[in-house]
Amino acid sequence: MLVFLLFAGLNFAFAQTKTINGKVTSADDGSAIPGVTVLVKGTTNGTVTDASGMYSLSVNTKSPILIFSFVGMKSQEIPVNGRSTINVTMKPSALALDQVVVTALGISRKKKALGYSVTQLNGKEIATVKSNNVISSLSGRVAGAVITESPTGPGGGTRVIIRGNNTLTGNNQPLYVVDGIPITNSGFGSANGSGTANYRRNDYGTGISDINPDDIASITILKGPNAAALYGSRASNGVILITTKKGTAQKGLGVSFTSSTTFSSPLLLPKYQNEYGQGSDGN
Repeated sequence: MLVFLLFAGLNFAFAQTKTINGKVTSADDGSAIPGVTVLVKGTTNGTVTDASGMYSLSVNTKSPILIFSFVGMKSQEIPVNGRSTINVTMKPSALALDQVVVTALGISRKKKALGYSVTQLNGKEIATVKSNNVISSLSGRVAGAVITESPTGPGGGTRVIIRGNNTLTGNNQPLYVVDGIPITNSGFGSANGSGTANYRRNDYGTGISDINPDDIASITILKGPNAAALYGSRASNGVILITTKKGTAQKGLGVSFTSSTTFSSPLLLPKYQNEYGQGSDGN
């Protein structure tokens, strides 16, 4: 009797065991995905897909649920419901795994692997609100940077100080590098150069004022001497790397058109006196 009950229990166990086969493909191009983990929910019973995306898994639970997971793909939980063949199509996850930034000399690196502070803005963030001077678009978007616009009007320059002033008499502005080429940001203006406190001074803008914001792909701000060491002493106050857009292959002719209009008016006017004549240097 005991032997009969033993064999009856084994037959019942074999009756509950079921083999499930299938293939896992990508929703983007329909290609097979190797290395996908297939696991029975609530157990340690599982397998992985082969090079052809195929898998085979034996289950012995009453109502098994299969979990399909893969790096960069959305995980799925699929009940078996008595089926012996289950094909799965996996969709890519919308989460970015690693953020890549452009560092000194145009070298791309993972942001979390850097030992210094780097801030990067893409072209869409810069061109959202149009500005005559592209550097003015960094205001409020870069930690540790003080952006001061010239009060002389739309054509004036912009002064940038990263992490405070380093000298009392010298220039404290960062080095500008456009597509790997350092450019001069000096100009006849109150935003740069000597004699910024003179009474009579015209601001004609600086070198960086000539760059069109719509032509910029990204702006990277390198802070501190460690980030800007490859550019030498000129980068002691930090570096602003500007990468412009490049042409891409496409079918047909591509045309893009943008336009912006800015109206400016003075908020406060000086109070004039008509009692005394003009002296020297505004005295």
